[in-house]
Amino acid sequence: MQFMTARHSRHELDWRRFLPFTLLSHRLEGFTVLAPGKRVDLVHSSNRIPLGVQKYILSFEDSAPRRFGFAQDNLLTRYMDDCIGSHRCRRLVAMSYFARRRFLHQHRDNPMLPALQDKLTVRYPNIILRDAPDPLRDDPCTELVLTFVGAHFARKGGCVAVKIAEKAKAAGLPIRVNVISPLEMGAAIWTDPEREGFYDEYKDLLTLDNVDYSARLPNDVMRGKLRQSHFCVLTTFADSFGFSGIEAMAEHTPVLGTRVCALPEVVQDDVNGILIDMPVDSLGMWVRPADTPRSSPAYEGYFRSEVDRIAQGAIERLAPLVGDGETVQAMRRAARATAEARFDSHTASQYWDALYAEVADEDLASVPRRREPLLPDPAPLKRSEFGGSFAYSFDSQQH
Repeated sequence: MQFMTARHSRHELDWRRFLPFTLLSHRLEGFTVLAPGKRVDLVHSSNRIPLGVQKYILSFEDSAPRRFGFAQDNLLTRYMDDCIGSHRCRRLVAMSYFARRRFLHQHRDNPMLPALQDKLTVRYPNIILRDAPDPLRDDPCTELVLTFVGAHFARKGGCVAVKIAEKAKAAGLPIRVNVISPLEMGAAIWTDPEREGFYDEYKDLLTLDNVDYSARLPNDVMRGKLRQSHFCVLTTFADSFGFSGIEAMAEHTPVLGTRVCALPEVVQDDVNGILIDMPVDSLGMWVRPADTPRSSPAYEGYFRSEVDRIAQGAIERLAPLVGDGETVQAMRRAARATAEARFDSHTASQYWDALYAEVADEDLASVPRRREPLLPDPAPLKRSEFGGSFAYSFDSQQH
């Protein structure tokens, strides 16, 4: 939630616990009930509709309302749609343009779509930026260090990360990989092959001498690992945004990622990172074999081949950067510039504080409308060449 609110607010923010209906069923993730507390002017909820609240803002990562597990409309999904269409829901804030595309596609047949669009806006996550120089600004890059961070090991690209280490070792490339993950994978995660034994070959690679594995680290220690890395590995199959990527950019570290979901909005290939192509649909979501159960050998074979393909593509992109400190330093400067332009917590706090004040002053009977135009999807990040060195310009997020 902190990624999508004012970290330096002038208002009083009352953080509330909520009832996790997902403990009853994963289908019930779209709504919640908040713990009681003092009187508030409005509620800002992330992903879950706060039931019983008079006035609220709903920010979301991918779709809203969440209806995971419901293939067809039913009384519950229609009730949740009515909730976000009511005047009590004052704003809908998508975390990315990818999330906005998913939302508009989700509601393409909803007769309330015009009213929902009137509430809809986009705001990227934010992060605290340390005022510190890049510790690798003079590094010759004779050895590349990569760091993968993610609880969902397979979905977020951990299998790819250890395959990169294996391929680098076989090719004699000086590449070292940090892996920080509790190794959650398998049947409970919607992208993963279900059979537990499938992952043994990847878990075995965690013992390679060019792999450093940690199950968990405190956030400041984890960010220190990213700070001392040449790339953050986020070779994800599906991700609402990928917070490790913006944490890395805040530490001057470019992202080695996949061209899927929201990543292409903030990572430009060869500018502030490296992107490996993925088969995606018109919304930017990973396309996997149709009608192939995740428990089947066919799905396992496809997933394994994709892991190998992405890892091989990464090796081919990384190999020329060994010893090329100038190119890597340019990427690192661009990564930090991206974080400053798009994810700075102070700029975001000004946005959220102004929105909170605006919504708090609105009459509940009034039609909720955003004040800014609904802009098109952003153009790619721009790079201009000046006198043999690169200068990067990023459109600041004003919407």
